[in-house]
Amino acid sequence: MFRSVQDLIRRGWAAFRFRRHWPWVLLILGLPLALSPVDSGCAGFLAGCGCLVILLRGLRWIWNKILFRVSRRLWVILALMSVLPVVALAIMLMALSWLGLGAQVSRSTQQTLTAWEEALKAANRESSDAAALQALRTYGGAWVQHVHELPAGIPDTFLGMVWSEGQEGGSEASQKNTYLRAVRKERGGYRLVSLDLGILGDRAQALAGGQEVFQLAIRKEGREGGGRTKLRIGARGQETETPILMGQREIIATWTKGQPLKGSGLFAPFNLPPLAFSITDWSTGRALALVATPETNLYALFAGFRSAERQVLSEGTVKAIVLVVLVLLALALAQAVAAILGLILAWSLGRAVNDLHGGVKRLSLGDFSARIRLRGKDQVAQLASAFNEMAARLQTADSEREERLRMEEELRVAREVQMRLLPDLEALRVPSVRATILPAREVAGDYYDVFPLADGSLAFLIADVSGKGTSAAFYAAETKGVLSALDKQILGPVEVADRLNAIWCQGHGRHLFLTLAYGTFHPRTGRYQFVRAGHPSAFLRRADARVLRLHPQGMGVGLSASRFKGALELCEGRLEPGDSLVFYTDGLTEGQAPDDSFYGEDRLEALLGMPSEDLQASILADAVAFAQGRCFADDLTLLILTR
Repeated sequence: MFRSVQDLIRRGWAAFRFRRHWPWVLLILGLPLALSPVDSGCAGFLAGCGCLVILLRGLRWIWNKILFRVSRRLWVILALMSVLPVVALAIMLMALSWLGLGAQVSRSTQQTLTAWEEALKAANRESSDAAALQALRTYGGAWVQHVHELPAGIPDTFLGMVWSEGQEGGSEASQKNTYLRAVRKERGGYRLVSLDLGILGDRAQALAGGQEVFQLAIRKEGREGGGRTKLRIGARGQETETPILMGQREIIATWTKGQPLKGSGLFAPFNLPPLAFSITDWSTGRALALVATPETNLYALFAGFRSAERQVLSEGTVKAIVLVVLVLLALALAQAVAAILGLILAWSLGRAVNDLHGGVKRLSLGDFSARIRLRGKDQVAQLASAFNEMAARLQTADSEREERLRMEEELRVAREVQMRLLPDLEALRVPSVRATILPAREVAGDYYDVFPLADGSLAFLIADVSGKGTSAAFYAAETKGVLSALDKQILGPVEVADRLNAIWCQGHGRHLFLTLAYGTFHPRTGRYQFVRAGHPSAFLRRADARVLRLHPQGMGVGLSASRFKGALELCEGRLEPGDSLVFYTDGLTEGQAPDDSFYGEDRLEALLGMPSEDLQASILADAVAFAQGRCFADDLTLLILTR
C-alpha cells in the first residue's frame, strides 16, 4: 500500500513537470498574498516574476509557432523599413524641437541682455547720476556708486555681468547676486552704474514656463600654445578667459527662480539646453561662468497660446492647431495602416513560403501527392504552381517507374522461365550439339530445343516467332508444349511440322506465324534429316572447310493449313567426322553495322569457310565486331550439330 502511494506521488510529480509550470505556481500563490493588506512586497515580487516568465514564454511560443521562420526576416525588414524610420524621425523631431526651444529661450535672453547692456552703456555716458538713473528707470533695480579704487583685475572701462554684493545700505548688502555693471572713470575715483538682473531671470523663467536653476562656477583656464585662450565677451575691449562648460567645474553658488512644474507621462517636465553667461567676481576679478537651466513641459509651452484670462485664441490659431492635430492623427493612422498591411503581407508571404517549405519537405520524403494551396497571383504563387506541376509529374513518373519496375520484374521472371524451358545440353550429355540464344529484349521470340529419342538419335528444333518481346516468348513456349506432346519417335519431320502447323492454325490467325527448322540427327552415324518451314537456309560445313548452303522448300507455320505439308521438302544427308550443320535465326543475318549494312548469309558463308576451333564463338564474335557496339534489332539464336 505504501509503495503504491509512493508510485502515485512520483507519477503525479513527473506528470506535473515543475520546470514547466513553476511560473504558474508563483503567480497563483503570490497574487493573493500581493493583494492582501499584510503584503510585505516579497509575494508581489514572486508573482511579478511568474507573470514575466509566462509572458516571455508566450512570446517565445508566438515566435516559434505562429510566426513562420521566413516571416521573421520579413518582419525584421518591415521594422527596419517602417517602424525604425518612424521612431528615428520622431526622436529627431523631438531633438530638434528640444534644441529649437532651448535656442529660442537663449536667443530671447541674449537679446534682452544685449538691450540692457546698450541701455546701461548709454546711461553710463550721462554726466550726472540722476540722468543715468533716469535713463534706466524702465528697467528697475538700478543704482549708482562712487568708489576711489576698483578691485584688482577690473579695468576702468568694464561693462558686463558681475557677481557682487548689493547696493550699500540696502537690504541685499550682505548677500551676493548677479548684476549688470558699467564703470566710468571720473575725477578722484570711479562711478559704478549697476542694474539688477533679477528681472532678466524672471523673464527667462516665464518664457520657459517652469523653474529655472542657476549655477555659478569657476571657469577653468584653457591652454593653446602655452598661453591662455582669450575671448571678447561682455565688456567692450576687455579680454576675458574662454568659459569651459564641460568637464569638472567648482560650483560656488546655486539658486532657483520659479516653482517646479508638475505632470507625468506626455506632460512630464523636462529641462531645456542650459544657457551660459560669462560673469566676473567683482571682489576678486576672477572669471566665472553662470549656467541657467530652464525647465518646461508641453502644457507650459502650449499654455502660451492663452496665458491669461484676457487673451483669447484667434481664428487663425485655432485653425492652425486643428490642422496640426489632424495632420498628426492622419500620419499616425497612415503609419498604423501601413504597419498592419505590412504585417498582413509578411504573414501571407511567410505562410506561402512556409507551405512551400513543407511541400518540398514532404516531396523529399517521397510523398509525391503533396500539393500547395495557391495564394494570390504573385511570383510566390507561380512558384507554388510550378511546384504542384513538378509534384504531379513526379507522381506520374513514380507511378510509371513502379509500373516499369513491375514489368521488369515480370520480364525477369519470364526470362527465367524461358531459360528454364531451354534444354540443358550438359545434363543431356550431347556434346555434338552446341546452341545459344541472345534476346534483343528481356525475353526472346526465338526458341531451340533438343529431344533425345529411344534409338539414340536426337530430335532438334530451332524456331522464330514473328515479333519480339513477351508475346513472342509466350508463343515460343506454347510451341515447346505442342512439340513435347507429339510422338517424335514415330512421326517424321514432315508429319511433326504438319501437325504443329495444324494446331497453330486452329489457335491463331494468319497475322501470327513462325518459322522453324525441325529434324533428327544421329550423333553416331551422322545421319540427319530436317524440314525448313520458312526458316533461313542452313549451312553444311565439311571438315575440309567446304561450305554447302541447304535450302529445302517450305512455308512458315500458320500461313496455310491446306498447302503447308505439300510445300515442305525433306532434306537428308550424312555428316562425316568433323562436319557441322549450322542453323540460325534471321537475327544473325539481319544484324546491322553503323552504316546500316546487313550482316547477310554471304558473310556467314565466308566465315564458315575459314578455319576455326570453336565455330559458335567465331560466329558470335564476328557478328558483334560487325555491329561495332550497335544493339541487335532482333533475337539471335544459333544451333550447331557436329559429328
